[in-house]
Amino acid sequence: MVMVPSVGAALADYGAQVIKVEPLEGDLNRRGHKIPGMPLHDHEYCFLADNRNKRSLSIDLKAPESREILRRLVERADIFLTNHRPKSLDGLGLGWPALQAINPRLIYAHGTGFGDTGEEIDKPGFDSVCYWSRSGMEASLFPLDGWLGPLGYGTGDHPSGMALLSSVLLALFARERTGKGTRVSCSLLASGAWSNSVMIQAKLLGARFLERLPREDARSFTSVYYRAADRRLFKMAVVNTQRDWPKVCRAIGRPELANDPRYATLEDRVKEGRMRELIQICDRVFETQPMQYWQRALEAADVPYSVVATLDDVVADRQMAANQVFPELDDPVLGRVRTVDTPLKVEGHPKVARTGAPRLGEHTRAILAELGFAQPQVDSLIERSVVADRHMPSAPVPGPS
Repeated sequence: MVMVPSVGAALADYGAQVIKVEPLEGDLNRRGHKIPGMPLHDHEYCFLADNRNKRSLSIDLKAPESREILRRLVERADIFLTNHRPKSLDGLGLGWPALQAINPRLIYAHGTGFGDTGEEIDKPGFDSVCYWSRSGMEASLFPLDGWLGPLGYGTGDHPSGMALLSSVLLALFARERTGKGTRVSCSLLASGAWSNSVMIQAKLLGARFLERLPREDARSFTSVYYRAADRRLFKMAVVNTQRDWPKVCRAIGRPELANDPRYATLEDRVKEGRMRELIQICDRVFETQPMQYWQRALEAADVPYSVVATLDDVVADRQMAANQVFPELDDPVLGRVRTVDTPLKVEGHPKVARTGAPRLGEHTRAILAELGFAQPQVDSLIERSVVADRHMPSAPVPGPS
């Protein structure tokens, strides 16, 4: 739902003319905000970020008359993006061999749940299961005595979309040299494995994995979370432990610990009971001052850290604002609002001015006219529900079963 549209969003940010081909009832993401448990809002916010700057063509792909519309689109296209399952694509006449015959220069980009081969390629796939659950990452996040809450909407789709975008750009570069298009793909399954590749590599080599321990017995005092006096949660990321150990001691106001023979070296600190002692020391120290104090202290000592940000923190983040992570766009319904930028920057090539996501079928008539369909033909296609214009409402969301 999100991986492939995110590729189109990134291309549209740099001026590509992207047509969002949607079913008559609208893309499922238009109704994602109505899924039970999602943040409450009347606007289609799940659809906004990944479909800004696009045009919407609403069409019944199963109608025989849709084949000619799609043929004309493919003839003119540089890139075809799809997340349909292979069996569905073949049934609709949209498989790679069929489209390659229409346009040999076409870059055919297929985002899948489970890859291009194997017995699972036609299973339905979403990032919550293909990316998170199958990669081993989700299992590593489970607390010792509880369950995980819902994973963020599209959090596996977006990094996977950037991987698919990379393959599209490589294919475009190859086409510049050969004049020929090609098929590229990325699966949520493989993307999840790549995201968790360090731990999977350890398993592939037969590494011995250590038992997970409760917080008070953690193997490193810098791998646990701490609370400041105002209850804000934060963590440090001390990777070069020998170099950064004196910095941590200065930051917490205990410089004498740097040369304390119990803790001076990593070998000293990992001895029986020492990490537990350090966690207790840090707990007592950190609970004496609010987070703002510790931010100043940790930054002054050059210790890597972060507050565990809430979404209120994120949207007010000054560093993100300085890097234009939340640019503004003009939405015809909402007016001037902020959105989330794609994480790409190309110096000397600024992104285009952003517009809101299209309404369902908003550009159907204009696109068909550009493809050479006369006005009476367009009217007939709409009357017979082969295509739809923006006056047709999105379908209601089914209630929980």
